[in-house]
Amino acid sequence: MIGIVAGVSSALLGTFITYYHHYLYRGGPFQKVSEFETYFSQDYYEARDKFRDAVGRHPKMKLHSLKLDVEGEEEGNDLTIDIGLLRRSRSKVLIHISGTHGVEGFPGSAIQTSLLLNDTMKSHFDYEDESLPTIVFVHALNPYGFSKLRRFNENNVDLNRNFLQDHQFDDVQARDPNHIGYVDMMDFINPTQSPEKTGWDFFFPQAVHAIAINGYNKLKQCIVTGNYHFPKSLFYGGNELQQSHKLLKDFLLTHLDMEDIKTVGILDVHSGLGKSGFDTIGLTGVGLEEASQIFGGSDHLFIPEDQDIDDSGALSGYDKVTGTVPEGLAEHFFSSNAKIYPVTQEFGTLPGVLVFKAMRAENTVYQYDPKNRHPKYSHALRDAFYFD
Repeated sequence: MIGIVAGVSSALLGTFITYYHHYLYRGGPFQKVSEFETYFSQDYYEARDKFRDAVGRHPKMKLHSLKLDVEGEEEGNDLTIDIGLLRRSRSKVLIHISGTHGVEGFPGSAIQTSLLLNDTMKSHFDYEDESLPTIVFVHALNPYGFSKLRRFNENNVDLNRNFLQDHQFDDVQARDPNHIGYVDMMDFINPTQSPEKTGWDFFFPQAVHAIAINGYNKLKQCIVTGNYHFPKSLFYGGNELQQSHKLLKDFLLTHLDMEDIKTVGILDVHSGLGKSGFDTIGLTGVGLEEASQIFGGSDHLFIPEDQDIDDSGALSGYDKVTGTVPEGLAEHFFSSNAKIYPVTQEFGTLPGVLVFKAMRAENTVYQYDPKNRHPKYSHALRDAFYFD
């Protein structure tokens, strides 16, 4: 079930990367446009329209639009998390999520739209057979970040560090904010001087120094683990459950028979980490042998329990991360007797240093130069996660 979706996801992104490299290195596009390119969009609203249209083409699938309220934003009244729900089995569910990290939503949105329209998969959604899993497509979990080309939400919260219960928020806020070294690296991770004002950015000398002192993998772990203490910083997990998660939680509790569910697949699509065009599948609570059977091999698999800090894979360094969406859903909403497969799917784009450079610059301008938010920073961030 999960393997089919992940396999098609990989094929689609592979096609997209191939086209991009052809354009970049061979001087122009192919003469014939692939059908896959039509599933990709240039902004949140185009992506949402395509997803809604794709859901509407399936008479058995219902569209639900959950409105996000954002105070003080002109576009705040037109931001929605859109969900395509196909009810079949009461005991088996597949939840497929795009846009948890806002600007990373372009590939995930295209995957969802293509799965609904592409001949490879669309016939699977026309069956009402109750032995088949119920499908829940969650489009743009972070519509604010998607629309604004930000990785974080309307409160600068990283939704993939935020899926915690109240007592867990108490725990992470009580611990030393420097337990991984985040405070030691604060000036490098979160500069307060906008490059638009200073006219310079010494990112690369600072990055070389930080890597020389800490090592690349340790520095990466320090950054991606994030924090729950500094609201303007990168990878801030917040101090309470965010609106997007509350909306999704209420939807699932309303539309699924939670106590009857015995098997759950939760697949959250991301981009940025790893070798360009390479698809990494991260699973927790699943052994390598079982994971290999699900996904048809182990070349793309990342099992945190089998890794250590010195590993250099796309998802290495994430062993101390808390509040991720797949694990949050798995831990808090389904019966302890259910078999749950929390999956993170990551498509590589640029080298990690360049991805971080784009994130750092965009956040600095967003936080400390709000009157002069230059689109080049948000566009550079988009291009780090999604080849235009």
